[in-house]
Amino acid sequence: MEERTLQGDRVQSWPLIIALVCMLGGIVWAFYDFFRVEAYIATTQPSDWGHIFVIPLIAFWFVWLRRDELLERPLQPSWSGMWFVLLGIVFYIIAMMGPGQLIHHLTRSFGVFVSCFGLVILLLGWGCLRVVGFPFLYLFAFSVVIPDRVMTPITYQLQDMSAKGAWLVLTLFGFDTDLSGNTLTLFENGVSYPLNVAEACSGMRMLVAFLALGTAMAYVGLNRTWQRTLLILLGVPVAIFVNVLRVVTLGLLSRYDSAFAAGDFHTFIGLVWLFPAFIVFIGLMWAVRKLVVEAPAAIQPASPTPPALRFKGGFSGFLTKTMTVTFVYAASAVLMALMMSALSGFLAKKPVPLRASLDSLSSSFDVWQQVGEEREYDAAVIESLGTSQFIDRIYAVNGQPEKGYLTLHIAYYSGTIDDVPHIPERCWDAAGLDQMGDSTRLSLAVDQSDWVSTDVVNVGSGLSYDAVKVVHPVTGAEQMVNLPVGDLELMTSVFTTTQDPDMRRVGGYFFIANGRTCASSFAVRGLAFDWTQEYAYYCKVQFSGAFKVSVHGDDFLDTYQGQVTELSEQLLPDLMRCLPDWSEVEAVSSSSTGSDSETNSQTQAS
Repeated sequence: MEERTLQGDRVQSWPLIIALVCMLGGIVWAFYDFFRVEAYIATTQPSDWGHIFVIPLIAFWFVWLRRDELLERPLQPSWSGMWFVLLGIVFYIIAMMGPGQLIHHLTRSFGVFVSCFGLVILLLGWGCLRVVGFPFLYLFAFSVVIPDRVMTPITYQLQDMSAKGAWLVLTLFGFDTDLSGNTLTLFENGVSYPLNVAEACSGMRMLVAFLALGTAMAYVGLNRTWQRTLLILLGVPVAIFVNVLRVVTLGLLSRYDSAFAAGDFHTFIGLVWLFPAFIVFIGLMWAVRKLVVEAPAAIQPASPTPPALRFKGGFSGFLTKTMTVTFVYAASAVLMALMMSALSGFLAKKPVPLRASLDSLSSSFDVWQQVGEEREYDAAVIESLGTSQFIDRIYAVNGQPEKGYLTLHIAYYSGTIDDVPHIPERCWDAAGLDQMGDSTRLSLAVDQSDWVSTDVVNVGSGLSYDAVKVVHPVTGAEQMVNLPVGDLELMTSVFTTTQDPDMRRVGGYFFIANGRTCASSFAVRGLAFDWTQEYAYYCKVQFSGAFKVSVHGDDFLDTYQGQVTELSEQLLPDLMRCLPDWSEVEAVSSSSTGSDSETNSQTQAS
């Protein structure tokens, strides 16, 4: 067993290692859901969040570089840090169990941050912050997954800048280029080559990478705070400019093969541009350093013995604090598990499979008949959509678009974390359309004469389901399906364009989530991700139409509402044939919960 004795302090290596391992296990146990979500997102979205596995190593490296400064004096652990540990745990519990506005991964991360800050003070003391303060902030700033609801508005802004920047560069170099929203179109020899600047092309990944890289380089390579801040800020325009050049490259390559703008090659181009971007960043750091003439540093005589780990008050006091906080974390983990069990809460949602593929939806609903083939999306658009289970069809009256048509888009999500539905208010603006006024709700007064009341209750709302008979469009088999509970309303927005000011494009949508209807993209998360439900799903149903004002006057919204109502009457029962029967899902969940409770009771009795 290795021992170090300095100024009367005695640090024993193996007890120190065992104590730290136990404490780490207690932290992971207490904040298991937080770390589970972090690992899940990092492994399923490695291009966006894979770097969070590297950030802790960089933060540790920062501390290691200044280890002599950290150990030059005995560390002074402080019991005051325990207050922060407890405060963080309390906030984490609140972020797990409510109120509902606080139940979120980002709010849980704040509880972890406060608790870990207290842990640093408890074990190392307040004086250590001069060394570990920046690495600690760096760790949480770049290793915590930022939810889509926060990232999406920034992503859309970056998309817009990337598209406009690429259009400007191509135009300056003499290419015939048109820009509509975030879609670039190159014209050559009478042939057009469109390139959609999707979310994957926004540069968000490059921006996050550059901020993390720039912060690390500034901390290690520069001495003054203003120099470090300047270099970090310069990383933002560099990342945006390099991403513009990446979009330009994809646009030029798409003239030869549209596959160059999607898939693995799309990602490869982004990696290629990282190398010149890194060189530019190195040059910027050199320039920032040259803004100040540094005096030659005095040569410090080497210490005859390297500094050792010492604790004021003795090593036994450190072990006492370590074991105490380990017990606190373990106790809080047990407490949270008991509370979740008693309240029948579920933080990890299980996916619910579709009963039938959305592709099996009928191609004909009374007078509404599908025209043309379904629209196909490239890999980049599917990635930004967040699901591969969707359909995108056009239905026209008697199969004749001139009599009226609607574009139907249905997308299904289940078991995922913090999804952000793609809705017209967010996506159509990026496509070059201008919204006219605020979104409004339109009621869909569908015919309910064939609906049959049932005694089956939707647990979340306490309302009983109505059922209707559905005939399978291929097999002809009949079955009864439960319809979603709640008012059927359509969140509707009207858009126009400067290119065609007489045209009005109308987009409306509603959601079906856990057997209930909802018209709000914000409220749907509360339905689908109710923490008292073991399973979760939601389905977005969107109807889009185009109307000439000169033909329809100001009645186009009434026309649109009537068309959607008419199509929905036939569509809704067939759609519910494909979606999960939520009454069955709730019955399975209730049965499994009851079995678990019975098993636990038997175990306790034994």
